Amino acid sequence: MADEELFGAWLDQELDLDAAWNGLEPGPTVDEVMARISTTPSWFLDDSVDVVALAGDVLDESGGPVVAAARKAAATAKVAARQGVAVVLWLVSSQELAGRLSTDLRLDRLDRALLAMSLRLAAVVEPQRWVEEAERREEAARTLLLWCGQCPGGESEQNARAILSRLDSAARGEALERARRDREHRSEIRRRLEQARAREAATRYSPE
Repeated sequence: MADEELFGAWLDQELDLDAAWNGLEPGPTVDEVMARISTTPSWFLDDSVDVVALAGDVLDESGGPVVAAARKAAATAKVAARQGVAVVLWLVSSQELAGRLSTDLRLDRLDRALLAMSLRLAAVVEPQRWVEEAERREEAARTLLLWCGQCPGGESEQNARAILSRLDSAARGEALERARRDREHRSEIRRRLEQARAREAATRYSPE
């Protein structure tokens, strides 16, 4: 079942899916990333792991935006969100522990990838399934590469886009659209309240 709270947190980031496809650089192959996801250590997915501290350890001083993204995911208090963060951090740290990928993941966009994985994808597919199920693992690998600003190695952008569109669990479900409508409704209510307050203030302080 989709987690609409996580979808709401994702929409709050105002990251556009179509824009993410612009200016992709070459990345590692999907098979490489899938294989690395499948080796995610079980302790990374433990409920007790402090993913904000883990992000700081993995990225050191250069990881400010990633730590901030991990903090946003952790603030949802959702296990799936924290586990989504942990899988991304494993993919980064594993390049030192288990060997480099053919092309390094782009760290300059890793904060966006972390948010997409922990808020958007984890809202519909539990990260444990990324590790255990081949199709969901492919979806996770392709989602990560997209939001890292990388096209899967050996694929055209057109092909990569078509495959991810077919696999995209969030886009296929109704929960994301409901969350989007709820967010727009709340924004409209806030806008109307602000207009009412402005009119009231203008009336109160206008000269007679």
